[in-house]
Order: sequence, then structure tokens, then C-alpha cells
Amino acid sequence: MEDNKKKYNNKEIIIKIIDIAIVILWMSIVFWFSSQVGDTSKAQSGNTIRKIIIFFDKNISNENLEMIVEALQPFVRKLAHFSIYTLGGILIYNMINKYKLTRKRKVIYTTIIGALYATSDEIHQLFVPYRSGQVTDVLIDTCGVITGIILFIITTKIKNFIIKKIIN
Repeated sequence: MEDNKKKYNNKEIIIKIIDIAIVILWMSIVFWFSSQVGDTSKAQSGNTIRKIIIFFDKNISNENLEMIVEALQPFVRKLAHFSIYTLGGILIYNMINKYKLTRKRKVIYTTIIGALYATSDEIHQLFVPYRSGQVTDVLIDTCGVITGIILFIITTKIKNFIIKKIIN
């Protein structure tokens, strides 16, 4: 009996370590994106927009393409911030969810970790050529984290509801 309990505890520890490693990997990817020089980062988002527009309209003129890219780029860049931090919110909450805490504390801790990382990311960008740290980006990132938390909780509730219906 004690061996089973020990194996179960080892399994829990391994899962927690994997969850921490996944969050660190996510943070490393965000750091890597933030380390890109401003021109590189802007070109990357511009190229992504171009590919999407050309996919839908192969006959678009270069002039119109560039006008659309220029108009969409700020929105796409903010959406990228929001999206990557939504993923971060899911990953951080998943990591925190393994600990015996109230849901309120899990939400608070996840939000704090996400907001602190967003803040450190923007401070980091102050030292990258042609980049800037912006308070609005920290707010967008934190909203992404909160969205990730909400998605995690809703998805878990739906999953548990379905499992309960299948079992009963």
C-alpha cells in the first residue's frame, strides 16, 4: 500500500516538474520574440499579414497590399500579445492548478505571475534596439492571461460535466 502511495507522489512530482518546464519554455519563447530587434519583429508580423492577404486575394496590387499591411500591423501585433499571453494564462493556471489552493488563490497567483512576467517582458524590450516597453502592452498581456484562466476553467467544467454524464 505504501509503495502505491509513494509511486503516486512521484508521479505528481514529475507532472508538476513537467508543468513548470512547460511554463519556463513558454516564457523563453516570449523572451526570444521580445529580443528581436524592432525592424525584425515588425517585418515578421508584416510578412505574416502579407501571406494571409495574398492567400485570400492573389491578384492584389503591391500598393494596396502595403496599405492594408500598414493599417493592420498595429492591431495584429496587439492581438499577438493577447494571444501568446492567453496561452500563458492557460499554462500557468494549469501549473498552479496542481496545488491544493482555492480557485480564488489559483486565479490570483496566475494573474500575478502573468502580469509580473508581462511587466518584465516590457522592461526587457527597453533594452532591445528599436523596441519599446509599453504599459498598454502589459495591460493587453494581463487581459490575455485572465482570458486564458477563464478558458481553462470553462473547459475543465465542460470536460467534467461530460465525464459525469458518461459515467452516470
